[in-house]
Amino acid sequence: MSWPLIRVDAADIDELMIWFPDARSVDVWAGPKFPFPFDRQSFHAGCRWQEFASYGLRNPSDELAAFGQLGSRYGRSHLARLVSNPAMRRQGVGRRLLESLIDVARREQDCAEVGLFVYRNNIPAYRCYRSVGFEVRDYPEGAPYPDLCYYLTRPIA
Repeated sequence: MSWPLIRVDAADIDELMIWFPDARSVDVWAGPKFPFPFDRQSFHAGCRWQEFASYGLRNPSDELAAFGQLGSRYGRSHLARLVSNPAMRRQGVGRRLLESLIDVARREQDCAEVGLFVYRNNIPAYRCYRSVGFEVRDYPEGAPYPDLCYYLTRPIA
């Protein structure tokens, strides 16, 4: 069965918005600068989904299963705002999203590695990233929250 990776649209962002019922869930996903409480307008603006390559992963029933953004940062491809649909967690959705986004980076970006940040206390996400080959690296100089986050990378190839 197919799990297509799509470029998201406004309706997808509306669906994504309901995955975040409280300030903690927003912070874990997007960091402390993301607005909460939010309304549709502030959520769309905060996502910056039209400024960054923003993707959704759809399951075989065409439900939005995961979301993530791909860009470039610190000389690498960079993954950001990665999240699985709360109703589909612990089913390999995060891993599918990572593999799909890394494949896009491999095809579209001229970088040898991909990197991401994760809160140190976000153990499920940390384990997911490690399961697809990410390793903790030196924290990029000047990057925010060095006492709260790990910086992980892995080869794209």
